[in-house]
Amino acid sequence: MDKKVIITIVIILVVGVSGLLGWYFLQEEPAREQINQISQQVSPTTNTATITRPPANTVLIINGSFNPSIVTISIGDTIKWINNDDATRRIASDPFPASTDLPGLVSEDLEKGGSYSYTFETAGEWGYHDGLNPIKKGRIIVE
Repeated sequence: MDKKVIITIVIILVVGVSGLLGWYFLQEEPAREQINQISQQVSPTTNTATITRPPANTVLIINGSFNPSIVTISIGDTIKWINNDDATRRIASDPFPASTDLPGLVSEDLEKGGSYSYTFETAGEWGYHDGLNPIKKGRIIVE
């Protein structure tokens, strides 16, 4: 085979594999742009967008993501998680599956519309995950 043909085939393969890997990893990280955007409504008469943010110390579960995924609070503050997703979710402290970093931080299964609240009494950084889908993660920073 001609050397130019071989080089062309190798370049096409490298570009193709790179594109597939990039697409795959983008599918694993859902909607980074949604992290602080909760919902967007467009007014039909003025064509303007309004962004609605959750109340302070509230984490919404939307499209399989915690929004916001990182929250900073003070000792004694309470975080409330609300499941706005179609899938059932369960809040649990890291690490999976033991959930031992903060043993009290484990919810019951949350159906759509369900909520769970937890009061943080100790300073630190507390990772949590969806106990039913542990690749979904968030973090609470207690100062």
